Parts: sequence; structure tokens; C-alpha cells
Amino acid sequence: MNAAIKGSVIAVLAALVVSVSVFLMQNGSADVLGEGTLAIDPNLAVTLGAVFFAIGALIWALRATSASSHLTRDWSKSLAQMEAQLEKSESILASHPGLVLVWAESDAAVNDGWGNPRVLGGPAALASLITFASKDPEAFFRPAESLLDAFGDLPLTDDRSSTKTATLREKVHLLRSEGLSFSGSLVTEEGRSIECDGRVAGDQVTLWLTDPAVRLAEEAGVMGQARDRASDLHGAFNALDKAPIAAWRRSPDLKLEWVNKAYVEMVEAINMEEVIAEQKEIDPACVKVAEKAKTEHARSGRKAADDLIRVNIRGQRRVLRIIEQPMHASGDRVSMAGIAIDVTREDKANEELRRHQEAHRQTIDQLRTAVAVFGPNQSLEYYNQSFVELWGLEEADLLHKPSHAEILDRLRHLEKLPAQSDFAEWKRKQLTIYTDDDGQRPDETWNLPSGRTLRVAQGRHALGGVAVVFEDITKTVKLQTLYQTQIKVQAATLNNLTEGVAVFGADGRLALFNKAFEEMWALSDEQLADAPHFDSLASEFIALAPRATDDFNDMKRRIVSFSPQDRATRTGGPFKLKDGRWMAYATSPLPDGATLVSFIDVTDAQERQKELEVRNQILEEADRIKTRFTNHISYQLRDPLNVIKGFAEVLENEFAGPLTDRQKDYTAAIVASSLKLLDLVNDIIDLAAVDAGQLDLDMGEVDLRELMDNAKTYAALKAEDSQIKLVIDCDSNIGMIRGDERRLKQVIFNLLSNAFQFTEPGGEVTLGAEREGEMVRLWVSDTGRGVTPADQAKVFERYEAAGPGAGAGVGLALVDSFVSLHGGFVKLSSREDEGTTVTCHLPVDGVVPQPDTASLAAE
Repeated sequence: MNAAIKGSVIAVLAALVVSVSVFLMQNGSADVLGEGTLAIDPNLAVTLGAVFFAIGALIWALRATSASSHLTRDWSKSLAQMEAQLEKSESILASHPGLVLVWAESDAAVNDGWGNPRVLGGPAALASLITFASKDPEAFFRPAESLLDAFGDLPLTDDRSSTKTATLREKVHLLRSEGLSFSGSLVTEEGRSIECDGRVAGDQVTLWLTDPAVRLAEEAGVMGQARDRASDLHGAFNALDKAPIAAWRRSPDLKLEWVNKAYVEMVEAINMEEVIAEQKEIDPACVKVAEKAKTEHARSGRKAADDLIRVNIRGQRRVLRIIEQPMHASGDRVSMAGIAIDVTREDKANEELRRHQEAHRQTIDQLRTAVAVFGPNQSLEYYNQSFVELWGLEEADLLHKPSHAEILDRLRHLEKLPAQSDFAEWKRKQLTIYTDDDGQRPDETWNLPSGRTLRVAQGRHALGGVAVVFEDITKTVKLQTLYQTQIKVQAATLNNLTEGVAVFGADGRLALFNKAFEEMWALSDEQLADAPHFDSLASEFIALAPRATDDFNDMKRRIVSFSPQDRATRTGGPFKLKDGRWMAYATSPLPDGATLVSFIDVTDAQERQKELEVRNQILEEADRIKTRFTNHISYQLRDPLNVIKGFAEVLENEFAGPLTDRQKDYTAAIVASSLKLLDLVNDIIDLAAVDAGQLDLDMGEVDLRELMDNAKTYAALKAEDSQIKLVIDCDSNIGMIRGDERRLKQVIFNLLSNAFQFTEPGGEVTLGAEREGEMVRLWVSDTGRGVTPADQAKVFERYEAAGPGAGAGVGLALVDSFVSLHGGFVKLSSREDEGTTVTCHLPVDGVVPQPDTASLAAE
């Protein structure tokens, strides 16, 4: 504008200058009025016209400049308003919790991939959505293309169509090419839902991508929360419809208005519509539960009601827990939601537990051992009748569940507890079991004022309390005292003998000796300590009797040998010592495999014939002592074993209280070992009776087939445990033989036990019998590892253990002895790794040999 004004002014000034110059050149210095005339000169007129023209141009220029200035100001104001509106629009789009992709392109660009859309939206939405294109390292440089590539092949659930689905790529293509709008959602690989809306906006198309997570974070308004809750509710209904438990919703009049698929299957309907139309209830009791929940809600605002019902579903009796929950309400119109939980297994388990507890209580009530169980609060929860009888308490007082401390105080008042110098401290220690970390305490022994002795076992109960067991062991203590007294009497008896007596174990070590033996050979306490071996003592013997080396070698052979010829009572000597004494000895085998060696000084017998007879009497007396000692020791071992076995079985059956798994294993091992040792002692006693010729047979008619079946029943469980096949090979009409049925059973059981012991799992054991004229042949064969030729010669010898893993060597010796007593004989055939067959030949008529023959056979 300033430039135009300046130009106009310059033009006017130029016109004035030109006009004045022309005028002066034409007239010089002449007077313009020339000769007094009034006429206007033409040059003057031209000059004036030019001046007027310049002035008019100047005025027009000024007006034109003013109009242009006004127009420029109007356009600048309009442009500022448009820019402000654009900024507002962009800020509105930036506040949207998603991205907006805008295409403004020609039709030819539709088929060129995703095109080049503009990206509008907030940074939070861009940052959230761009994480789904994390596989593209350049996602931030081309966000639109990366996002569309990430979402393009995912199926889009269109809100307007519940049957057809298409990918986002297909929907965007139709939007850009044909202007078909869409609205739906897609689910990413991470399980996130992305909302997609395609719209036409004039000559442009837009795609709105919204991440509900961003919207949830940004929208705090009521509408945002409502949309989120509606989405959550929709997902919850979908999950509830697929839940494995029956669920339903009731209207305020308690009519079914929605059920899930599990409910439909439970009532055996076709679909939910059929259930709603016919109002099919699982059981009428469900309505009663709903009525109860509605009543309780109206009365006290209680949230839910539940109950157990028993129904028949598809032919099976089931127990359901019905829960009815009041939902949203308007006044007294309360909608209900319910579920049915199948608790059949829990109900059966509870019933089974109740029966087990009742059976356990009945079992404990029958025990003679007193049992009391205290709860976590130290109150008496359970006691058996033996507890009442032991302490003489009134059951009426016990029904009030007194505490552990109160019972101790009451028993102290009745003077039935052991005397204590500080009863308060003693009681405190008794009650610390409730707070101890391990909850276990070593057994205690209480000596009551009444003279009885109790073993008190206390332990933490599985339910948090403490179980206390009071066992009256008065008789046991007396038996133990008596047993110890008898042992001392026996030791005193041996020490009072004039003969030197020494017992050597099967391993050749000194197990027992008397003072006469120690003094006779001048042995010190150091030499006799730690059970010395016979070899170490033999050097001391030879030092005193150098000419008796052969006697000591013979003595050693009889101690360590298992040969029947060596395992017999023998006498030896006399031999002379360096100090001039004469010594004789005798060896006697004991049932446990040990050997009793007795020494006697026969110096005077060598000088006088009369003393020889005395010596013989002494030796005979020593033999009788040995026999009495053997029998006494055997029976004394059997009685404590019966006691150990009995109490171990009480513990194993948990009569004295529950045991841990490890304690059960220990008690089972004790019982098994006791039975095994008891059988071994019985076998040794039988062998001793055979050797003494004191075993008589109880002859009678024996059914061989029945004998085989009994043996099969006995061995079936052992065969199953050891995974060995047991086969019976016997004719059902084999008939009868004459014999001692009990001893024949022992023969078969010992053979079967021996076969199972040496047969590997998967092998086979055969028990057979057949007649051969006047004889019956019984055999047991196995597929085990067999017996070596060296061991076959001594398998029937007493206390001879042949092969690895063998026992005490008693079983086959008894078999041979019992068969011999029946007038038969035993044969063994075996090959290594091919098995073993033991055959017993028995006479049918049961001819029993005479005693002398029996003694010869046993020997």
C-alpha cells in the first residue's frame, strides 16, 4: 500500500514539472495576459488538465489502496480462525483413546497395498497400539503400515453380522473401494481386543482403531465405566455359559430367565429356550433355596442361601450344593442368581471318613490300653473306657471336657500320679508338648503309688491336639525282671561249676565263659575282652599244652563246622599241660549254631582208676547241663520273641495310636523279623528233639491232594509278592498215605520257601506228587540259580547254609529228618542257572523206623 501512494505522488509531481516547463519555453518572460486580453492560452489549459488528471489519479490510488488494505485484513482474520478450528479438531482427535487413519486418495491407489493414510490420534493410543507391531523394527517410522500389517489378517467380528467373519484387510479394502462402512472387534495373539470402525467422511475414508486398555486408563467418566462394565459383563456371561457347573438367573418371581449349557445338560433339555419355556428345575428343592434366600435378604440383608440336595442325574445319584445369591433389586423385586456344585465325591469322602472314625473309635474302645485325645485348646475331646477304668474317674466329669491341666490336678488330688517334688514344674513340662516345635516326646515310665507301672506315650495329634496313651506294663516289667534274674541265675550256675565252660559262636568267637575256664587257662580280662576268636585263644592253649595241637585243631573244626558229623557231642583228650595237669574236653553243639566247650582237669583220674569213673560221670553231667542249657536257652528265647512279636503287632495295627509311614515300616520289619526268628527257634527245637530221639510222629491218613491245595493256598500270596508263578502237578485222585500231616506240611512248606528264596522274579516253582508202587514221590522244582556241586553235598546238613543269600541251614535239615522218620529218603538234583528239584520218597503205608534207626538217620 505504501508503494502505491509513493508512485501516485511522484506521477503528479512529474506532470506539474512538465507543464510548467512547456509553459515557460513557449512564452519566455512574456506576460501571460498578453495585450490585456482575457482568453485562456491552450498550453495553460493542457497544463491544468494534466494537473487535474494527476490529482484524480492520486485520489483513485488512495481509495484503491485503502480497499486492498481492508480486504487483506479480512483474509488474515479468516485464516487465523481456520487455523484455530484446525487446532481444535486435532486436539479433539488427540483426546480420542485410539488412532484414526484417514485416506484421501484416488481410486487407482486403492489396489496399491495399504496406501498412505494420515495417522491422527493421541500419543498414548499410538504408544499402546504400536506394541502390537513389535515384530517390525521400523514400526515407529511407518506406524500406519506396521499396525495394519499386524492386524490385517486377524478375523474381524462384525457387530452387524454374527455368522460371517472377514479379516480387517478385506474390510478396509471394501471401505476404500466401495465405501462400505463396518464396526467390530478383533482379538490379537496376546488375547487383547481391538475395536475397529470404518467410516466414509466426504471424499475421505477413516479407520478408527481403539485399544480398550487405553480407553480404560483415560476414560474416567460414567460412560467409559459403563462401556467397560458392559464389556466385562459380556465376557463374564460367556465364561459362565461355558463353565462346567450349572448356573442360572431368576426373575423377581423366581422364574428361570437364563441358564447356561451345563444346566441344560443336567436337566437333559435340548437348549436354553426349552428350559425357560417349560421351567425345568434341577429339583423342586432349588426353588425352596431361592425362596429362603429372598426371605433372608428381605429380613436381614443376607447375601446368599445354600443347601445340599440329592438328585438322580442320568441314572446316577448325585449330591449338589445349591447356592442362591440375591442380585440387583428394585424395592422388594429381587433377582436371583444360582449355581449348583457337584459335591458327590466330597459327600462320599465325608461319609467314608465318618465311618472310619467311628470304626477307629470302636476299635480303640476295645483296647485295654488307655487312650485320651486333647484338642488344640487342651480340652479333652476323646477317651476310651480303659482310660476311665485306669484312673477311676467319673464319666460325668469327663463329659464336660476338662482341660489337660485340670485332669492332672484331679489325679494328683486322688494321689494317683507319681510323687513329684515340684508338681507345678512337672505339670508345666507335661503341657509344653502343645507348644513344642516337633510335637513329639520320648516315652515316659510312671511308677504309680498303687504299685503299677505305666508307659506313657504322648504325641501331637494330626488335628492339632495331643494324643496320650497309657499302657500298663506292670506284668512286662515283672517278666523282664524275672528274665534278667534267670539270666543271672544261669551265669551264677556256670560260675559255680568246677568245669571250665566256654561257648563259641558259629563265627568262632567267644560268646560266654565261666570263671573256672578263665582260671583254668590263666587268661586275663584283657585277653577275654571284645569276644576274642578261638584262634587267638588257641595260641594260649598251645603255650600251656604244646603236645595237644591236634586236639585244639579238632576242637576248632567242631566249633566252626556245619557238617552233621562234626555237629555232635564229642569228647577229647586227655592231654598234659606243662604244669603237670591233665586236661580233657568235650564239645556240644547248641541249637543256635554255637558250640559249648567244657574243660575238666583229669589229673587224678590218670593216677587212679576210680577217678576215671568220676570223670565219666562229670562228662555225662556236663552233657546233661548242655542239654538243659540248650533247651532252656531255646525256650527262653522263644518266650521273649512272642512278647516282642505281640507288642509289635499291637503297634503295627495302631492299637496304641496312629503311626507315621516310617514307624509303620519299622514295626512291620520288627514283626517280620520276629516271625522269622520264631520259626528258626522252633525249627532248632525240632532239630534238637530229633537229635535227642524225643520227636514222636502223630500218624494218620493224609489226603495228598488236599495237602497240595493247602500248600498252594499258603504259597499263593508269597508267589504273588515275589512275582513267581506257582504250578501244582498232582492227580486229583492220587489218594491217601499214612503219615504225620503236620510234619508233612512242614516238609512241603520248607521246600516251597527254599524254592521261592532262590528263584528270581518271573520264574516258576512247581509242586508235584505221584504214586510209584508202594511209594509216593513228592517234589518241588524251581527255575532258580541252582546249587553248585560243592554245596549239593552238604545242603541237608544241620546249620549248613549253601549258596549266597541262604538262611540258617535248618529248613532242608528238617526236611531230611522228617522224611527219614517216615521211613523215606530225600534226593536233590540241580544244575547251576537251570534250577533245582528236591524229591521226597515216602512209603504209602507209613512204615516208621525203630528209634535206633531214627537216631542213625538223624545223625
